Amino acid sequence: MVIHHLNCGSLRGVFPPIEAITYCLLIETDRGLILVDSGLGQQDYLNPSRLMRIFKVWVGLRGDIEETAIHQIEDLGYSPADVRHIVLTHLHLDHAGGLPDFPQAQVHVHRAEYEAAMHPRSWIERAYDKNHWVHEPRWWLHEGPYEDWYGFPSLRIWADGDLEIRLISLPGHTRGHCGVAIRTPSGWLLQCGDAAAPYHAQSDIHGLPPDKHRVSFMPGRFVRYVLGPHGPRLRALLQEHGDEIQAISSHDIYSFRRHAQPKNTP
Repeated sequence: MVIHHLNCGSLRGVFPPIEAITYCLLIETDRGLILVDSGLGQQDYLNPSRLMRIFKVWVGLRGDIEETAIHQIEDLGYSPADVRHIVLTHLHLDHAGGLPDFPQAQVHVHRAEYEAAMHPRSWIERAYDKNHWVHEPRWWLHEGPYEDWYGFPSLRIWADGDLEIRLISLPGHTRGHCGVAIRTPSGWLLQCGDAAAPYHAQSDIHGLPPDKHRVSFMPGRFVRYVLGPHGPRLRALLQEHGDEIQAISSHDIYSFRRHAQPKNTP
């Protein structure tokens, strides 16, 4: 088993003015490749929707088409058909843009998130680009009953040898937002999605002090409203179980720099 940490879209936001990435994971298994989130896709560069053009300006997209998951996977010597499964934290346009590049893959997502994308209600749930699923993906919708995972409700979606993958229910950013927990022989790697922002002092899941790279002027209430209420719980999880769990989040350039090379362990 090898886990590749991929930057599928370099960002320089307007507000807050931070350097960030679009963080995806690629897992090599004996049964093919598993992609965790898909980042921006080829069509987002070649033929972007109006919504995507607005998003790219707002977040200061600085990457190019070579950063898409499909190009990076091909650079590793694989073909798009080798991606058998895509596991999504949620369906926002910066997480699901690569779906059309892998039309044969089974797409795992929480049922509540699928419903939110098909029938958005809140303003933040309108950050879906329906062009990303006009090809009619092979949806695999997951819902309860839940199993406990370190005090969080979870859904086991993959168990094969040393590899286990769970959706960790972290609603708030969107109705069906989830983290993705990956068990390897050396422990768990938790992709928190957009439930945590380690570049922000008040919600830093790593508990690191603010520095010149982090934003400290954004009100904690605003962060909770945008990202959901799970930052303190995730921070407590790592403080108590940091020897068993490592965590990243979807725009976490700090963790990406630590995991820049593929590893057999999280």
